[in-house]
Amino acid sequence: MTMNNNNNLRQNELLCLNKIRNNYIFSRGMNFNKVFDNCDYFVMKSMLNSARQNDNHDIFPDFFFDGGIIEHFEVTASKESNDGSKYKVDDARFRRENEKYFDQLDKEFKESPPNPGTVKTESVINTHEGFSYEYFVKSFKRNAERHLASLSKSEFLNQVVVFLIEQQSAALSIYSNNKFDRFYKLSEDKNLLSYIKETFSGVNYIIFNVTNSYEIIDLSKIDSMIAVAKENLDIRGERQKNVTLKFLIDL
Repeated sequence: MTMNNNNNLRQNELLCLNKIRNNYIFSRGMNFNKVFDNCDYFVMKSMLNSARQNDNHDIFPDFFFDGGIIEHFEVTASKESNDGSKYKVDDARFRRENEKYFDQLDKEFKESPPNPGTVKTESVINTHEGFSYEYFVKSFKRNAERHLASLSKSEFLNQVVVFLIEQQSAALSIYSNNKFDRFYKLSEDKNLLSYIKETFSGVNYIIFNVTNSYEIIDLSKIDSMIAVAKENLDIRGERQKNVTLKFLIDL
């Protein structure tokens, strides 16, 4: 990993934590919603409120709080390769292309005859496809196993451990009778909950963030969650559209 990519990842994990913390403690973010929480509010509030970033960005974990740690990692519902998820690779390419396009618009606008008061708006829509539940499960397990291995070799096994898991791609959907019913929630997925129960030794809590929602799961209660979770859900990936806007103003 290059230094620039490492810095970007550290910035992403801090933004993710702050987004959760601000909403959970201060109810900030009108379009950001908590969709599941079986944790004691004051316990989670204390952990989030005291969380601070590890000054050594090259070693486990990402954050410390009073009495424990938070480790952040990303998962995707897009196909992954050695270069990362197809979604992130495509998104980076789209961003580079958009930047070139808007730079050219700036140049043409500045070179055009003056017309004070003119406002021009340009937009570019980038469409991402190819998301699936199967890719999501593979990504979840592959990335979780890497961080579980780091945890097992660390000195924090006897402390409180939180995994902050961020899905970078579009939210999955649950269908019923071949029609969209609701957005996917990790807390009702019997398949992955069973996997978590079997493999997440030493992890006490999961915070799962995707797009504009998040879940907080107390793993001491996972048996009761599995008992009511449904099997054979019809979980599908959706198309994602990212819109980039550019405003050009002639003063």
